[in-house]
Amino acid sequence: MLRRLACKQLFRRPVTTGLLLLSIALAVGISVFIATLHQGLQQGLTLATEPFSLLVSSPGSQHQLVLNTVFLQDHPLPNLPFSEVTKLQEQKKLVKSAVPLAFGDSYKGYRIVGASADIFAMRSSPKAPLWLSPAAGRTFEKPFEAVIGSAVAKNLKLKPGDQFVSTHGLLPKSKHAHADHPFTVVGVLKDVKGPYDQAILTPIESIWELHEHKDAAKPKLAPAAARVSTDHSNEVSAILVEPVGYSEAYQLASRYQSRKDAQLVFPAQVIVQFFNLMGRGEKMWRPVGAFLLLLSLVIVSVTSYLSTLTRMQEYAVIRALGASDRQIALLWLWQDTFLVLGGTILGGLLGTGVCGLVSHAVGTSTAVTMPVTLTLPTILMLAAVCVIGIIVSWGPMVLWLRRKVDAVEL
Repeated sequence: MLRRLACKQLFRRPVTTGLLLLSIALAVGISVFIATLHQGLQQGLTLATEPFSLLVSSPGSQHQLVLNTVFLQDHPLPNLPFSEVTKLQEQKKLVKSAVPLAFGDSYKGYRIVGASADIFAMRSSPKAPLWLSPAAGRTFEKPFEAVIGSAVAKNLKLKPGDQFVSTHGLLPKSKHAHADHPFTVVGVLKDVKGPYDQAILTPIESIWELHEHKDAAKPKLAPAAARVSTDHSNEVSAILVEPVGYSEAYQLASRYQSRKDAQLVFPAQVIVQFFNLMGRGEKMWRPVGAFLLLLSLVIVSVTSYLSTLTRMQEYAVIRALGASDRQIALLWLWQDTFLVLGGTILGGLLGTGVCGLVSHAVGTSTAVTMPVTLTLPTILMLAAVCVIGIIVSWGPMVLWLRRKVDAVEL
């Protein structure tokens, strides 16, 4: 009975009730958005980086190297000679595999990645499934065969057997097309929930032949797997290295510390640095979110008190009908409980909804998958908001009852 009456009184003033719900929802939604976005971005970047244990490249920005090689963004660093790949492959006690990578071309905005066939044997961990494996067709075997990511196949409607012509550079509408060297799609990769869903993989020899000088003698192209370890006349953008173990990885790193012509990078460490930088921004937003939550609680208290003053006549009628102070207090409590719970739930939905839109936008542009889930700290925060909001709402009720008692004594 009291709950039904409390709802009716709230709906009698839709503007006041709506504004109060909106103020609570916005304050809670911003805090939920910040917490969920930070968690989702961290998980997405970590998932994308897992297959990349070590990267070797020419000296330059480590962040640029990771952005280009792992996330297929930005421009590649200057090239390394292919002999660097051979040196790594010869260190059997330290290196399990060394995959050369070459960048520079694209098709309709999607990066073409030149690599050796060893890239299809890479795993993010020893017990994990293969990182890149075909869902349809097969892996490449000879130059100008292409294995495309799931997002490329979906967005460009490509399938095994289709052909396309690449363009030099990264612009979708570049005029420098390699019309004399069409690519043939031979496979479509399974969804890896990462940037390489938007990659076009091809033998590294394809990239070399596209960019060789016209006056240079064209070498005879043998199968990719056979020639990668013997042809030293070409260059690579980076080398994806899978070490034998953790200690071997740090042994390799120590060998590159004194070199000025090459660098070795741990992509995971670069991501940690990014998180540390992002954490500073999060520390700045946490007080803002706390202030907004506190402000919403103050708004709940003040609005509840003022709305009670406007409902004095209603309470007087209810009291005249035989309602006790306890029943009026419960009626008040039910109203504030509906407001706080409704505003908190609406704010949680609003925060996760906006985060979902951001996640979709990031996934569309970079293929980085950002999980949108309410973590335990976020759920505890929402519960705390509800409890504190309901407790704070008792303040105006106590003041109103005290004023009533004082009036009776007078």
